[in-house]
Amino acid sequence: MRPNRERRHSQREMCSDFVRISWADQRGARTSLIGILEDVSPEGMCLNLETQVPEGQVVHVHTKGFEGEAEVRYCHGMDYGYSVGLEFSDGFSWDRNKWRPKHLLTLSR
Repeated sequence: MRPNRERRHSQREMCSDFVRISWADQRGARTSLIGILEDVSPEGMCLNLETQVPEGQVVHVHTKGFEGEAEVRYCHGMDYGYSVGLEFSDGFSWDRNKWRPKHLLTLSR
């Protein structure tokens, strides 16, 4: 079992909003899911989804005010659905001045 180490460069911001992710599988079939955003940082975000997403899958992230590419870094089963960690890729980054999730809790540093 690997130790659970924090590898983020920036602090996560607790939040809540709807986020859609989509991708094409090896056969070209498109999948699109809507999840609940749990936290966000400039490097990535965590979503709660009803469906498992393969680790390493590259997805397109869509929200009202933000779009970007991300890679699934983890997908852990929970009591109700899956916790999915996304790391932004291809130069995409979250900028609080350009998009704020509907419910954003900024923790003091």
